[in-house]
Amino acid sequence: MSEVESSLCTTLPHHVGIVVRDIEKAITHLEALGFGPFKFDDEHKVFTVEFKGELHGRPAEWSTKISFAKMGSVELELLEPYEGDQALRETLDAQGEGPHHVGWLTTDLKGEIERATAKGAKVWTSSFPEDDIGFCYFEGSEVGNLVVELREP
Repeated sequence: MSEVESSLCTTLPHHVGIVVRDIEKAITHLEALGFGPFKFDDEHKVFTVEFKGELHGRPAEWSTKISFAKMGSVELELLEPYEGDQALRETLDAQGEGPHHVGWLTTDLKGEIERATAKGAKVWTSSFPEDDIGFCYFEGSEVGNLVVELREP
């Protein structure tokens, strides 16, 4: 078990994140294959979310287009980097479209980050907005380049 995996014992699996160049095109394609319906909330299929946080330990601001579809108890999350420097753009530029991360929910985000980094995990990007959900992506693992996201419910 990796350092990040051993930290995840107190969290719940939540979603698989896929980075795409054109979220509307991706939704059309995936819904034609039987995924979905995709939606962000009851009123929007896609929503642009503004983030303020850190990337590689430095302050950063970015926006991302996001949509979700249920796959049993796990969500398929589509992410299109929209503006600003962000981990999603780095992945899209380096590797193209495809799987980006596995996401977990935790009610102790900062504690989980402390435990994982104490065991050698490295924070890639994070955001902790006041009165909103926070998240953290850990850098890809040595085996399979798996990126893990921890997010508050």
